Amino acid sequence: MRICQVEITNFRGIGAGTIKFPRHSVLFGPNNVGKSSVAEALAVLLGRERLTAGTSDWDFRGGDPKPDSRFTVVATITDFGSSNDPSDYPVWFCGERSARATWWNDSAGTLSVATDAVTGEHLAAQIAVTGRYDEDDCEFELVRYFYEGPCDPFTDECQFIPGARLSELGVFFLPSNRQWDKLLAFGSSTFMKALRQQKAVPGKDIDALKHELRNPQTKIENASGLGEILATVEKELQSFSLLAEAGHIVYRPTALDTISVLQSLVPHISGGGGLLLPFSKQGAGMVSLQAFLLVLAFAEFRHKAGQNFILIAEEPELHLHPALHRRLAHRIRGISSQSIITTHSPVIAGSYLPNESIYLRREGSTLSAKAVRDDLSSIPENCIKKLFVQGRERFYEALMGGVVLVPEGDFDHEWLTLLRRVAESSDQAASTLPLAPLTVVPTFDAIIKTFEEVSRFRPDAICVVDGDTAGNDYVTNLLALAKPPQRIVQWGSDAGIEYAVAWVLEPSLNSPSLTIAATLPVKDRNLRGLQKLMCDHKKDRPFHEAVAWEILDNPQCVTRVCELIRDLSIIGSGVGPNGDAWSITKYAAGTTVFSAKLIKKN
Repeated sequence: MRICQVEITNFRGIGAGTIKFPRHSVLFGPNNVGKSSVAEALAVLLGRERLTAGTSDWDFRGGDPKPDSRFTVVATITDFGSSNDPSDYPVWFCGERSARATWWNDSAGTLSVATDAVTGEHLAAQIAVTGRYDEDDCEFELVRYFYEGPCDPFTDECQFIPGARLSELGVFFLPSNRQWDKLLAFGSSTFMKALRQQKAVPGKDIDALKHELRNPQTKIENASGLGEILATVEKELQSFSLLAEAGHIVYRPTALDTISVLQSLVPHISGGGGLLLPFSKQGAGMVSLQAFLLVLAFAEFRHKAGQNFILIAEEPELHLHPALHRRLAHRIRGISSQSIITTHSPVIAGSYLPNESIYLRREGSTLSAKAVRDDLSSIPENCIKKLFVQGRERFYEALMGGVVLVPEGDFDHEWLTLLRRVAESSDQAASTLPLAPLTVVPTFDAIIKTFEEVSRFRPDAICVVDGDTAGNDYVTNLLALAKPPQRIVQWGSDAGIEYAVAWVLEPSLNSPSLTIAATLPVKDRNLRGLQKLMCDHKKDRPFHEAVAWEILDNPQCVTRVCELIRDLSIIGSGVGPNGDAWSITKYAAGTTVFSAKLIKKN
């Protein structure tokens, strides 16, 4: 079984949103778009709210619930088996407290409530949870029920979901605010659930430990000094007839009942030489990865038993080295009947196919979700195929970023990325110039097609083109698009990215860096000479890296880099830039072209 769709209404910041899920999916997008809200809405629906913060005012849109306020989460469950006959699944569709048979079309992403299925449709059930605030009792209430259309389950008749149906789904929820060192403790309901599922609760051993603790070899109450104090207290208690003649005060590590013994057990790592170190004192990455093994073990047991397992995880990459991200994504896919994860990691997102990568966007309180691509085989352009194969992680990073630049070609992408890194690595920039997050999309020398692909998700992306004839043609073609870019950056007359780098390097001519001194004759040490040098080394990547490092050594060059990156950031934010470094032309199509007047061919 799997969740194929979820509909969310008035939950947290989401007024309305519908997301369709394949068997494995990764949700990504900008910060504060609602990724965690989607994951936790599913957790509340599927009975895993104990791993969330608990229902509060802030789970209702607006954060100020009234008696008539409601939030609702509806999930559609499908893939019950090879049969489409509801009578083959009586616990779900027959008798009291059962679901209405509906039909899910995976290709079209549509749900039908017709009596019978048609070709391409699969049996499905809908389950829901609705929350309300009881003002009289000052309490929050949740009702889980089989969904048959809009209703108020607190006043309308509905079929409540038996807990066994939720257990069959086998949902495991990992929130981002998890405390990993406590997950393997017996006080963790998640750990106990896994143990009970596999009938692995060590009851006899716990009972033996309880009796050991009741009569330990070391009795702290007999310690010198403490024993005398306790004897005095005992006499006073006996004088008030509150302690029997044979009674004594003793100290034990727990209350010595089964629950307190269980909850007092703390997981440790046993090392060589008898060294014991609590989980909580391990490195965060080690703790996170080791605790994740509990999830894998739980999933493995259910898999061997032929049971369903759905993993919903918020940012599973937390505390893990980037080199482990792909391995983590691979293991999640391998052990789950279904996985739904949220991430900020381009590596994690890039580990999923484009039809499994779901980009979230929110306008006001309306959440929209769209797979990056439904079918790669339908993409005719080789440049876009390269974007999804060779440049997928960089593409996803750009979609999650702030200002998105779509450059004219591959070397434009390389240089803009290097210049951004120089600016971001500069103490000068950090202390004096605010730089907005800026990402650069690889275009594989196909700016028009790449912009069209990027603008499906980020219509605010900025195209960056040369100031020559080819660049002018790009501007014309971009303006002719059905949805042209809102903003275009164009280098000055006959200039390209090499001329922008030359302008950045110009202050170094007074004291040339090692690379410039070695490659540029004294007679050519002027801006024109720098421009020719950069053009001659246009495809020389080691040269580009050397120049970038040496820019960092010259404060004046760093200033120019930072000013350039800052201006690109400001253009992206739509508030400038001010000053005489740029000329601004507005077109009827709604596009504004910013031309860099200082960066031109000499």
